Amino acid sequence: MNIRPAQGDEAEALSALALKAKAYWGYPVDAIELWRRDLTVSTHTIASRPTFLAVLADEIVGFYSLSPSHHSWALDHLWVLPLLMDRGVGRALMAHALETAARGGASAVTVDADPNAESFYLACGAERYGEVPAPIPGEPKRVRPQLAFRAL
Repeated sequence: MNIRPAQGDEAEALSALALKAKAYWGYPVDAIELWRRDLTVSTHTIASRPTFLAVLADEIVGFYSLSPSHHSWALDHLWVLPLLMDRGVGRALMAHALETAARGGASAVTVDADPNAESFYLACGAERYGEVPAPIPGEPKRVRPQLAFRAL
């Protein structure tokens, strides 16, 4: 597997990967449609933010995007093709993202996580510092964990 910077012409492929990965968790189609805008990666995002992808045998199998700030950067996206989940792709991308943020001067990386991904981020070293309400049809008490990787 190779991790390399994303190119602007890969925005559509990254958006499709994010939608496929989100749908893996069994969310209703109408919820996925509500999130389509948030899951869309634009050429502007790729050009203006650190965005890297994982490639295996010439196929994009995962990616991440960071939103730089002064000391605390935000992980905007981290998605892996469902077929390759639990095979180290996500961990490799997360480690790369933390290294990228540290090289950029960040002392922390925050994650507004999907509830299904919380255990992944905790296993990678994140700490939970809060949660925000995120109800969807059928899950009125759903929350999104707020996580942080500190002391990069």
